[in-house]
Amino acid sequence: MKIILMLLISLSAHAEFLPQSFSAKFEQEYVSLLKGKTKKGEGSIDYRYPSNIRFETSTPSQVIFVSNGVKAWYYRAPFIEGEEGEITETSAKEGSSVYIKFFDLLKNGLTSNALYDVKNAGDGMHVMTFKAKAAKEFGIKEAILTFNSAKDKEFSELKKIDLLFPDGKKSSLTFSNLKINPAMEASKFNFQAPPKTKKTN
Repeated sequence: MKIILMLLISLSAHAEFLPQSFSAKFEQEYVSLLKGKTKKGEGSIDYRYPSNIRFETSTPSQVIFVSNGVKAWYYRAPFIEGEEGEITETSAKEGSSVYIKFFDLLKNGLTSNALYDVKNAGDGMHVMTFKAKAAKEFGIKEAILTFNSAKDKEFSELKKIDLLFPDGKKSSLTFSNLKINPAMEASKFNFQAPPKTKKTN
């Protein structure tokens, strides 16, 4: 509760960085430092503040995660056409992903505050180091935001996000076709499972 209160207070003290909504294509890399393996994928993301997200991967498999702040859906398409897909439906709080938490936090701005410190690392990179309580609360140890040039610091010029988690794992999203404040219908953040979909817990 104290962390959320500090976040709300600091919001009023910093210039707006995160747009109200955005959409983009992405290439993703997920690295397990313990196993030394890297998984790669491609997909798209649609986000609207607060806590509305549609995160889809098309490769290596089709997975769709949708949350509207009230409910969340995780859908995995069948590997073979004609077989059953799988869907898990939870409350948004139970199904909250690290990306929802991270993008909501960016409303706090790309400047040091009660939750994280920000350092300009040069070459268009800004490093966000989360303080101990915030790292535990949100599950993020560090984030590196890379912009298209060293002079850029606008969300519209964001090229890549690297997230480092407390357990040593790392996730990277490289954006393309980034659109700022596109119109988004509420239906985008609801999910209707296709026929032949099995519900799982």
